[in-house]
Amino acid sequence: MIARGGGTGWIVMTGDLDPFVLYRWLLVIVCAVYTVVQTARSLWGWLAYFGSSRRTAMLGRYTGLLLLRVRLRRPAWELGQIGALLVVLGYVIYLHRTLYQPM
Repeated sequence: MIARGGGTGWIVMTGDLDPFVLYRWLLVIVCAVYTVVQTARSLWGWLAYFGSSRRTAMLGRYTGLLLLRVRLRRPAWELGQIGALLVVLGYVIYLHRTLYQPM
């Protein structure tokens, strides 16, 4: 496991273990695995439903066509704003880590 000190949130393997950091990493792992499993189960269920009969197969092809025809012009501005705010957040975090390093 990668260990890094200095109060950056990484688990340090020298006995300097913070229980909150360990809890946070375990929570991230459990939530990520749960999300992947539930998404795969849902996708598998939809694929099984759309392949169950001729009528639902046609419905599945129509649904796929509609998803391909979705116009991104309406939500493009919102997605652009979200992207810009994420860039600003990343820059603030970068500045925080570089300017406020413990001595």
